[in-house]
Amino acid sequence: MRLLFSVSFCLLFIAAAAQNLLPTPRNIQATYDKGTRSVDGKPGKSYWQNTADYDLSVSYAPDTRLLSGTVDINYTNNSPDPLRSTLFKLYPNYYKKGAPRESAVSPDDLTDGVVIEEISAGGKTIDVSKLRIDNTNMMVGNPEPLATGKSIHFTIKYHYTLNKGSHMRTGEIEPNAAFIAYFFPRVAVYDDIDGWNTYPYNGSQEFYNDFCHFKATIKVPQNFIVWATGDLKNGQDIITPKYYQRLQQAEQSDEVTTIIDTTDLPNKDFTGTSPFYSWQFEAGNVTDFVFALSDHYIWKSSSLVVDPQTKRRTR
Repeated sequence: MRLLFSVSFCLLFIAAAAQNLLPTPRNIQATYDKGTRSVDGKPGKSYWQNTADYDLSVSYAPDTRLLSGTVDINYTNNSPDPLRSTLFKLYPNYYKKGAPRESAVSPDDLTDGVVIEEISAGGKTIDVSKLRIDNTNMMVGNPEPLATGKSIHFTIKYHYTLNKGSHMRTGEIEPNAAFIAYFFPRVAVYDDIDGWNTYPYNGSQEFYNDFCHFKATIKVPQNFIVWATGDLKNGQDIITPKYYQRLQQAEQSDEVTTIIDTTDLPNKDFTGTSPFYSWQFEAGNVTDFVFALSDHYIWKSSSLVVDPQTKRRTR
């Protein structure tokens, strides 16, 4: 029995010693010293994260796959560092001619990438010919250093052509149906370890984003249904009463409700008679915003209570 106790004690001592001797990378140790992170993985007492409010206004043409629009961004610096520049991610540049990537891309999908038509920072216009764009990274100089707790406003007008094949989490699925992600210039993460996240996107990684607030207006042709992150704000103004009533039913029920069935598809009466409609969505405290659209998909919906106290539901 004494031998068994001695062996167990030795093993525990060795395990504890080994744990204490594990090396800690210098950049991680620096966050412990600053109090932004802790050894147990919880945020430290001095933890911070930057954030932004996005107002997206885009149009998508299913026949040409051209996406164009404007994004207004109000970016807030919660870090202790004054930011002299702001790094943006241009993820559609994965399909830009000559861009590094992990997987092969069909020649038909190679484009000129994201074309920045106009850009302003802090109310001052920036010469687009002088932008520093390195594949999926775009560095923009701030008019003056962005101090802790301060915000800066960016307005970017842009366009690009959505990929038809060679899908990398986004693209046209078939004619008149597409899943559209990573479709707008967004501010990269600035954190307590690396500063700006300058790693290029080559298709192999998932994404690292701040939690932000998004408003989006998505303009598409008549009778296209749009699904997106967050809450639909103007469905009653777009969806015809028959389908909107079904949608309201789904928003109050745990059961699956059919909004558009195969028998409805030939009617092409999902929206009003205007040539185009602008769908409005809003999402708070999320890391990204995406949307999908089609004029020939069935639609089933349901909802559930996410806050028992207020009985708030999400669809």
